[in-house]
Amino acid sequence: MSLSRRGVLGLGGAALLGVLAGCGSGAVVPTAGTVPDVPLLRHTRWTGRPDGPLPAVGDEGVPFTTLLSNSTVPPSLRGGVLVGNLPPAASAAYLTQPVGAPVRRIGARIAFGPGSTSGSAALVAWNGAPSVDQVQGHLHMVFTPDRWIAGVLAGGKVEEIARADYGLALPQNGTPRPVDVVTVGDTVTLRLPDGTTTTVRDPRFGTGSGTVAVWEFYRDADDSADVTFAETWAG
Repeated sequence: MSLSRRGVLGLGGAALLGVLAGCGSGAVVPTAGTVPDVPLLRHTRWTGRPDGPLPAVGDEGVPFTTLLSNSTVPPSLRGGVLVGNLPPAASAAYLTQPVGAPVRRIGARIAFGPGSTSGSAALVAWNGAPSVDQVQGHLHMVFTPDRWIAGVLAGGKVEEIARADYGLALPQNGTPRPVDVVTVGDTVTLRLPDGTTTTVRDPRFGTGSGTVAVWEFYRDADDSADVTFAETWAG
């Protein structure tokens, strides 16, 4: 992934700081049935590791690339989880791995610390374009302590498709909770961190334009809750 620093800053401003292009138009359906099974191609378990810098490769041997927006310190291991090391300001860190084909599944075990619900994790599939205006991606899924937002990336901007609050806000005590995103055609199934499952349908999910898996740490303000990853995966 060779997106320039200028491009990352542009993507951070356009896609993450509340400037959302388009409007929510996806069909949202609570789901109780079986979630489609997509084999994992990337999988790293962060728990149980000593404190230290981000490893060069994941557990499967595929290199990581880290991109920073308004931050100077890359993610690292601390306290048995991967932390974003974001400053107390609007900022983001992107951990990326190429998948080599359209990403059909991406997930993580995420946890939130104390702070405002403007802190979030995002699970993204993008195309690894070298400039922000060329960044496309068929998945841009945001998870905060109290809600989720489903969207896609087009021209370096987020097009929001659907959003909803959880049935119950997540505890902000550092307890990891699994979240999984599976896409089949124009349908995305979200295994949400509150334990429920929801399906969102929109033709933009079916483009398959994202072949790079991205796990994002994000803060919108100085009091935003920190997010950590205990495990990351994609397929």
